Order: sequence, then C-alpha cells, then structure tokens
Amino acid sequence: MPQSIVLQVGQCEIASRFWNLALQEEAKYNTSGVYNDSLATFFRNVDPRKRKANISVGLPITALKARGIMIDMEEGVINSISSSPLNDLFDSHQKIVSNSGSGNNWGQGYHEYGDKYGEDILESIRKEAEWCDSLQSFILLHSTGGGTGSGLGSYISALLKDNYSEIYRFAAGIVPSANDDVVTSPYNSILTLSKLIQNMDCLLPLDNESLFTIYEKINSLKKKKSSSTLVDNGSATRKIYDRSRNDAFNTMNNIVANLLLNMTR
Repeated sequence: MPQSIVLQVGQCEIASRFWNLALQEEAKYNTSGVYNDSLATFFRNVDPRKRKANISVGLPITALKARGIMIDMEEGVINSISSSPLNDLFDSHQKIVSNSGSGNNWGQGYHEYGDKYGEDILESIRKEAEWCDSLQSFILLHSTGGGTGSGLGSYISALLKDNYSEIYRFAAGIVPSANDDVVTSPYNSILTLSKLIQNMDCLLPLDNESLFTIYEKINSLKKKKSSSTLVDNGSATRKIYDRSRNDAFNTMNNIVANLLLNMTR
C-alpha cells in the first residue's frame, strides 16, 4: 500500500482533526488489532523496545507513529497537540517549532524562517520518507492568510519540488474569507498561491466562509431545544456561545479531514 506524509504548517488546526479521524476510522473497521495496508498509509507500526524499529504489515499493532511533521513558528497549536493523546504519535524530530511568530508576514515566513529552518525541515522529511516502502504523496496542510502557513508553507513547497519531484505533492490551503480581520491576508494568499501553482501537483483551496455555510446547513437540520438552553445568566449564555463556536470549528475541520482521508484511500 502506498504511503503519504502529512506536513502541518502554521496555526491551521485541520491536522489534529485529520489524525483523530484517521484513528477513529481505523478503530471502527479494524477490529482485529492487526497493522494493515490501510493503517500503513498514514502510520508506522513501531516496537519501542527495539529503538522503534518498524513492524511489518500483517503483525499486531504495537505503537503507532504518524507519517507526518508539525511545523510552526508559534507554540500554541503544537503545544496543544503535545498535551493531548495525539502526542504519542509524534517523535521529537517530527516537531519543528519556534516561539517568535511570523507576524502575518509572508516574507518573514518565506525568507527568514525558510532559510533558518529549511535544512531541519528537509532532514525531518528525509527521515519520514526513508520509513516508507512506497511513498506516494506529500500532503501540505496550511493557511494562506497568515505568515507561517503562507510564507514557510510556500518555502516548503519548493523544497518538496526540488528534492522529491517524482512524488505527488498536494496542498490543502485554507483561504481567508472577505471578512478576515488580518490586513495582510489577501497579499499573503496571492504570494502563496503563486508559489503553490509552481511547486505542487494539486491544490485544494478551502474557503473558510464556504465551510461555515456548510456547517450552518448541517446545524439547521439538527433539532435543538434552544428555548431550554437560552438563559438570562450572562456567563451561561457566554458558555453556550463559546460551545457553539467550537462546534463550528470542529465541524469545519472534520469536513476537510474527511475530504483528505477519502482522497488518499
């Protein structure tokens, strides 16, 4: 079974939903506990007692490691994953993080952090590629509107083309809506899309506003007892709003994660 390597760049949180859904899907259909071809697409099966040596398809699942790398110039999203059960899927070389941020500046992400972290990123990619028997594709998950996802994501797309030109390269980029509050996001997106067109085989631009519209349609089909949940207490109302907002983001991320999982199976 061909394998794919997932590169999560910047604050885009689709990746955490992607890995969650991939595991949930396998748990639902793979009840035997055997490492199969489907699991091998996005996960390695390793033996921690033998310096994490790979275990072949057809043998029992021992410990799974994601075929992926998390890259961000801020700590928030990666720290959130590191403090969750998903952390067990990633070794230290699969996390490349700084704490300075890119300030929503494409140039800083591309030129400064690309030059600074390019070799480390390429080395991490090389390690993951060496563990693949039949590497089929790279999947880049990022946002085109910020600084790291757009600038450093563009730099990584060039690295992939220069070093793995024979491997299919997909980019799933979250494109900001017209109401985005980041002033530089339109410019970041234009610069990013220009680089992605040059370097990637397939682009999957994902519009935040369209995703939210899909969420609203799904949500409207669900029966809600709004009269019993709306109260006059300010803090309770705020909690309801926060929960609704989180549900929206989770649903939107699930839509994209399902798209990517179905695309590669």
